[in-house]
Amino acid sequence: MEQQDASSIAQNNLTGLATVHGANEQNKLLSKLSEQSSPMKTDTHINPNKEIYSEEEMRNFTKRGIISLIGGVILHIELGTFYVWGSISPYVCAWMREKDKDVTLNFMAIIFPILGIITMSVLSFGIKIAEKIGFKVTIGIGSFTIALAFLIISFIQQIGGFIAVYCIMVGISGGLLYMLPIICGWRYFPNRRGLVSGMTIGGYGFGSFIFNFVCKAVANPNNLKPSVIEVEDGKDVKYFDSEVGDKVPLMLQVLAASYFGLGIIATIMVRYPAEIDPDKMLATLEAEEKKKRKEGAPAPPPPVLPAHKECVEIKRGMKHPSFVILQLIVLMSCTFGMLISNCYKYYGLELGIDDATLTATGSVAGVMNGSSRFFWATLTDKTSYKFTFTLISILNLITTAILPYNKDGIGYLLLIAVVYLAEGGLLATYPVICAKIYGKKIGGLMYGFMFFFVGVANMIGYILYAFARKKIKWEGVFWICFALNVIGIILGLVLKEVGYDWRDQAVIDAEKEKEKELQNKGQLAAFQN
Repeated sequence: MEQQDASSIAQNNLTGLATVHGANEQNKLLSKLSEQSSPMKTDTHINPNKEIYSEEEMRNFTKRGIISLIGGVILHIELGTFYVWGSISPYVCAWMREKDKDVTLNFMAIIFPILGIITMSVLSFGIKIAEKIGFKVTIGIGSFTIALAFLIISFIQQIGGFIAVYCIMVGISGGLLYMLPIICGWRYFPNRRGLVSGMTIGGYGFGSFIFNFVCKAVANPNNLKPSVIEVEDGKDVKYFDSEVGDKVPLMLQVLAASYFGLGIIATIMVRYPAEIDPDKMLATLEAEEKKKRKEGAPAPPPPVLPAHKECVEIKRGMKHPSFVILQLIVLMSCTFGMLISNCYKYYGLELGIDDATLTATGSVAGVMNGSSRFFWATLTDKTSYKFTFTLISILNLITTAILPYNKDGIGYLLLIAVVYLAEGGLLATYPVICAKIYGKKIGGLMYGFMFFFVGVANMIGYILYAFARKKIKWEGVFWICFALNVIGIILGLVLKEVGYDWRDQAVIDAEKEKEKELQNKGQLAAFQN
């Protein structure tokens, strides 16, 4: 079992900007480190006389890091089952309706937001568990639990038991494992955090890309269209027949076997390098940077905020108006993407788009979601949060305005891909803006609140589908999302991005008074002279 050094993890996490979900592990572990230093000490000091790693040692770390990184991508391919639900839910609904005719597409839509809220509620606990029992053990147990969940639900005959097993086992395991391979990658490559995060989470999108096709090939190999018509709330609703439904248990078992295999590979490959001394690694990287830097070239910017820009108290951060604005931004901007992630197949089937095209739609969209996050986070670093967020919101405005009038399958694929592209961008920029506003001591934790509200936005999307759609149809739902995005843009423009001073007001007032006193003395001295 690997023995974890919590303080060294925290020290490693002080530099670089987290660009993905779960950056709050920096804050969860920082408290142990802060016992040894001032709470206002926000930079990482490297002893210039500290021993550095040899070139041979660095090459070995790089090789092991690449292997661990590949393992992390494989693990996230398994975790990408989160987005597979949007593709397989009509199949599962057809299967469950063979036992219970009260199961409807409307009812099945609640599963995705429940899964999301559970997943997002346990993210911060994965690191703590891994510290106690080891990263490999945690990954092994978690990935096995996901595979076991799919095996169990393939034999469940009641929808209540299905929901309980699926949401609890898959949701908790997926949330606990999400950040572990990223933490391992950051330990190997502390100066390549964005690259590590982007590559790892890219697997999340590729998971839905791969398994959407696998599920369709097993459950609906003949590309059948929904043929069972039921009248619900005065409208005709189409369901797949038993030819598709009967294949669902096999489909779930294939997923279970696939996830089991991926979990074994990931458990073997992902490794937390406890032998790496973060101080020594950072000293080595600094020495390498000095070698590469040309004479007279400017030094790279400091990786952390000045002390007065670091918010060190969670309560103070939560009481500030920026906290409320950030949560509202999530609700306004994420609801549309979560709605589409859950219901894109339902709406596509209503439009008469064939299952093969819808499967390809979900797969392409998943890749766009996962692979674009590094791009959006980098763009935010290079420009500003306001610019990137506004650009993403404009993409959402365009798609919400066009979707109600598009009836073409290829056009639908392209529009849904843009929605997922934008959603990936939103989830990538949230941790960036939290770090800019609050600093890195509690920035990740404040992002944890934002990530929870993504789950709330998911539930709002479900409410729009299950209830509002019946009254105002899809067109009305999309225009509501349009309005929400407009409000989100306004909030983004109102939000103050930089220039915060998180010191006590008394300290600020005392400093101003001192400056004023010095100015008066200076003026008096000048007058006397």
